[in-house]
Amino acid sequence: MAANISQVFLINDTANETYVDTLGYNQAESIIISAFLVAIIVGTIVGNILVCVAVCLVRKLRRPCNYLLVSLAVSDLCVAILVMPMAMFYEIKGRWIFGDIVCNLWVSFDVLSCTASILNLCMISVDRYYAITKPLEYGVKRTPRRMILWVILVWCFAACISLPPLLIIGNEHSEIEESGERNNEVCLVSQDFGYQLYATMCSFYIPLTVMMVVYYKIFRAARRIVNEEKRAQSHLESHCYLEISVKNGGGPPENKISSQSPSPANPARVNHRSSSASTNTMNCITKDRMLFVHLRFVLRSVDGKS
Repeated sequence: MAANISQVFLINDTANETYVDTLGYNQAESIIISAFLVAIIVGTIVGNILVCVAVCLVRKLRRPCNYLLVSLAVSDLCVAILVMPMAMFYEIKGRWIFGDIVCNLWVSFDVLSCTASILNLCMISVDRYYAITKPLEYGVKRTPRRMILWVILVWCFAACISLPPLLIIGNEHSEIEESGERNNEVCLVSQDFGYQLYATMCSFYIPLTVMMVVYYKIFRAARRIVNEEKRAQSHLESHCYLEISVKNGGGPPENKISSQSPSPANPARVNHRSSSASTNTMNCITKDRMLFVHLRFVLRSVDGKS
């Protein structure tokens, strides 16, 4: 009888050890990881909801260029609501416990929302590039209908990447472990080589390359605009100084100031020169301010304020 009881306890201990090994985390580690992941999920949900609410409520933010930002926030919100909670349970448990149908939906939402998020970032970079390099021409073409069309194209392309495993190829619900046993509590996206190549290229590597090239061109264009504005400003300042100097009779600034001192013999001439110098100064300041209109328009068009 004692031997049987010992064998029962030994079997239970072995089962518990096997369960802990399969689980991967003990109770304390599971609590800490769960709290950390829940904080990330809640922060992601709250942050993206605030972005959507801000664009909807603030009139200055209801611009066509911010439609892509709202689409990006919606895609990240889908990740936080539809993907991350089940991924947290999958990570903590070490096995899939929700069934094959939920697995297919979860994997499809995962690929769809993540791909849409990356493609939205890519489209935002292209939008900023055209807003900086062609502010006047692109500012007219950036209509709400066109931006909505861009958002629809982003989500349609993301659907073209996420739907083939769900409708045609199928996802992975089991795998062979290192011990040679088959594990039927697995939920993975389709491991087909052709689909993996297609999905990784279209949802990551190609958008990444586009963003790197576009942001490099944005950097070069912005640096060129700043250098041109600095050269133009220095040229205008020197031109205004020479023009005022000639109108005042030439000479250094000290002589110009002394020449403008009141004289009882000819006060009208002094007043005429002073008013002429003031007018020339105002004209130069106006030219100098108008010179920066283009740069301000470019920067505001990027932020949606143009």
